[in-house]
Amino acid sequence: MSRFAHDTAVRAVGDGIYEAAIDGGWSVIAGAAPNGGYVMATAARAMAHAGGQPDPLSVTCHYLAPCTPGPVRIETEVIKAGRRHATVAASITQGSRSMAQLLGVFADLEAATGPSVDQRRVSPLPPIDDCIDGLSDRAPDPAAMSEVPPIFQRFEHRTAPGVMEWARGAPTGEGAVGGHLRWADGAPMDTFGLLVVADCYPPAVFNLQGLTPGWAPTIELTVQVRARPAPGWLSAWFTTASVTGGYLEEDGEVRDSTGQLVALSRQLALVPREAGG
Repeated sequence: MSRFAHDTAVRAVGDGIYEAAIDGGWSVIAGAAPNGGYVMATAARAMAHAGGQPDPLSVTCHYLAPCTPGPVRIETEVIKAGRRHATVAASITQGSRSMAQLLGVFADLEAATGPSVDQRRVSPLPPIDDCIDGLSDRAPDPAAMSEVPPIFQRFEHRTAPGVMEWARGAPTGEGAVGGHLRWADGAPMDTFGLLVVADCYPPAVFNLQGLTPGWAPTIELTVQVRARPAPGWLSAWFTTASVTGGYLEEDGEVRDSTGQLVALSRQLALVPREAGG
């Protein structure tokens, strides 16, 4: 079992009720809250099981409070189960506290039929050979690796040149970030993993001038999965075009090794705490 499959496993304990364990290895900052896409993927596994469909098609999560490592309870409700789609609601609780509310549509993407048209503009992401291994210069030094966010270590990354320079105090001035990636343990990527990919990069807003990098809490995240990804590297590109009153949007696009569009995302978040107060 891959690490992702292990760390998002759920166990049915009652009618529509599941238990899971949040793993600290998916945190955005060491010792801090787990990645929102990881939390979404864990709940989505329970929702897919409850709805009897294998793939998330569209999942929206409203985050009420940050989870902490440890057990969670996921309560699901099948709103509608049809031949092609199942609509399922879910809530995540930890102790007596409500942590997140989700609504999703699930399907069998392997059985999807119909026309396909893709006229989206190609992202400016360079080919993989022209990208940078963001961890290679840290790997020999365990102390340096400890500074890399746990969620970043779950992947093998090749980032676009320049987009990570915000970490050295040199943001590009354009709200964009992305690269090529795959699981660090070599496991195949599935449609639940795409929910994490859609939220696994540092916020694109970090590259805007005048905003100090820091924790940018996600309020709502929606991920639409379009297809099961082909084996190999994924490419992902995320942009933030506007910040209004301390709120930002981030749009994401994920393609597989064949160039096929496999996921789109949008999230609403707060600007980093240090910048927005």
